[in-house]
Amino acid sequence: MLAAVGASLLAIWLLGVWLPRTGIPGLDAVVDHWAIGIPLTLLVTAGVSNGFNLIDGVNGLASLTAIVAAVALSQIAEVSGYTTMVHLAMMVAAGIFGFFLVNYPFGLIFLGDAGAYTIGFVLSWFGISVLLNSPDASPWAILLTVYWPIADTLLAIFRRSRSKSDVSAPDRLHVHQLVMRSLEICVLGRNRRHIANPLTTLVLAPFVIAPPVAGVLLWNQNLNAFLAVLVFGVLFFASYAAAPVLIRRFRR
Repeated sequence: MLAAVGASLLAIWLLGVWLPRTGIPGLDAVVDHWAIGIPLTLLVTAGVSNGFNLIDGVNGLASLTAIVAAVALSQIAEVSGYTTMVHLAMMVAAGIFGFFLVNYPFGLIFLGDAGAYTIGFVLSWFGISVLLNSPDASPWAILLTVYWPIADTLLAIFRRSRSKSDVSAPDRLHVHQLVMRSLEICVLGRNRRHIANPLTTLVLAPFVIAPPVAGVLLWNQNLNAFLAVLVFGVLFFASYAAAPVLIRRFRR
């Protein structure tokens, strides 16, 4: 986390820019000031970087999320006239796709902390770059492109705070871990982890892809993009809360 914050501080110092707006009227009035904009930028970039690391728990999930996010950012850049980012984002998507072919489904190579943090860091700054160069782009639409890692991170913070445990401590209660164990318990049976692992990514794929698609469709509709974030948030947390009950009923 300190490395991610330090890297963002270096980017801010070299480029002289930070998050230009948030899509929140009151906050947007003061985000231009460095005392507000820089800490907010550090929070966003470090948070997205850490989020990609948290979802990197089954074969293909983090890389699929990154590919979809990069393609979505390229499409937003395309419709907003930011041609440079179209090429940059698609190059990143293509590079990650090469990794995906080796990582999924058998896990012959892994991102590791360095790979996951780097991908999250690059994509978060790509999003800031789109906002800097596309005045009509909604920050909430950009958030939708990386929705899954952000949602999983917020859920982890909420879950650990509620149980009074260390917020930064690892656990085995991330969504992908619950889905993988549910597949083992309810569908595949024991000693089928090699099947449950890649199957988890396949099961979660529609939920990973849907928010970025909404972000592209609502790229310049700030209010609608914000409402989409709320809807996906309610669905995400409600499904997580309902999962243990459904699993127990299915087992019975």
